[in-house]
Amino acid sequence: MVRQTYSTLTIFLGLLILAAIPTFASSGDRNPTFQHCLKGCQLTYCEPHQPPIPSYLRLFGWTCKENCAYECGHTFTDNIRPGSKSHQFYGKWAFYRLGPFQEPFSILCSLGNLYVNYKGLKDLRRRVRKENGMRNWLIALGVIQINTWIWSSVFHARDTPNTERLDYFSATLTISYTLLYSIIRIFGLRTPISQSKYLIPVTALIGFIVLGHFTYLLSFPIGFFPYGYHTKFNLYLAATHNILWVLWSLSFSYKYPKIKIIGKTLEFPKPYPPHEPLGQNPKPSEYQTPAILVLLTTLAMSFELFDFSPIFRIIDAHSLWHLSTIPLTIAWWHFMITDAIELEGSLLSSNSNRQFNNGGNGTTGIDGDSKSNELDIPRTPNFTQVAAGTAGRLGRPISPGKSPKLDKPE
Repeated sequence: MVRQTYSTLTIFLGLLILAAIPTFASSGDRNPTFQHCLKGCQLTYCEPHQPPIPSYLRLFGWTCKENCAYECGHTFTDNIRPGSKSHQFYGKWAFYRLGPFQEPFSILCSLGNLYVNYKGLKDLRRRVRKENGMRNWLIALGVIQINTWIWSSVFHARDTPNTERLDYFSATLTISYTLLYSIIRIFGLRTPISQSKYLIPVTALIGFIVLGHFTYLLSFPIGFFPYGYHTKFNLYLAATHNILWVLWSLSFSYKYPKIKIIGKTLEFPKPYPPHEPLGQNPKPSEYQTPAILVLLTTLAMSFELFDFSPIFRIIDAHSLWHLSTIPLTIAWWHFMITDAIELEGSLLSSNSNRQFNNGGNGTTGIDGDSKSNELDIPRTPNFTQVAAGTAGRLGRPISPGKSPKLDKPE
């Protein structure tokens, strides 16, 4: 069933890429013909004595000059000779708007992503126990994702410098948080039953890096944006996230070498401790999922690299990228929810067996320290506890109750 799902995803993405016929984009707004049309439109329709543009456009912040640019962009595109280059205007293709909304298909795809993240968040709350330590981190991921797709919808509805920044900042927040979650999950900084002392420092480090990135971007005046730097920053974060999950999946098939640094031996963490990934039989149901999804996501990102003029002036490469992330997001949520449940089961089973074998001794956390926040797992009392009368229900010590109150001597 899982293989059929990923085969369907692969075919779906492949068909989308084949449908994308790349063309060369150029600055149509610098073309003399476009500029002549723009000036004529402004002189004809944008003078104070002329009727204003429709109210539904003004309600969404459209100005007469922007409306002229929209009309002239389509007029220019209508008269392009067959086989000639397609042009962009002010960095955007000539899209047919729907009412005041600039890119209706991209809006629809963004709302589709918003819905599947909402659905994933809903499934998470239903399937993962509140006691599972990964639950709140995944809830935060869902909230961040929903916020990102809200601003993506707003940006594609009305492209302004402010909505552009909110869209880009939200996307960076999503990418950085998914990287943080992958580090937390893979290296065991937070598990369903314990927490590492490195969790807060690592979280703070990534937070400071992202905050520094945002501070740098905000140093530029409105209307100017360092697209190249911003893109590279996000690519580095996404690449690190992808590499970690591929290594995680491959650890079930390949044994990684151990590295000794300053007298300490470092090795890749076990995906489902304490089980050795190579020795697990059967293997976890979702162990291949991250690597497959990374491959499909990389394939889908080709839409961003090979831009093309909009099909029917509605569907462009960027909107197809948003469309392809809908099934990918569904698959990621399925994996993360299943993984959180299976990890909890693995750790609880291990701790229960360890406590039984140790005769009720405490458990040890990920850093070698006893963790007070681990679940109190019921255990069977040993013979000594029974004989001493200190064995309560399922091995929990019986409280001796209050000490008898002695009368004070008169």
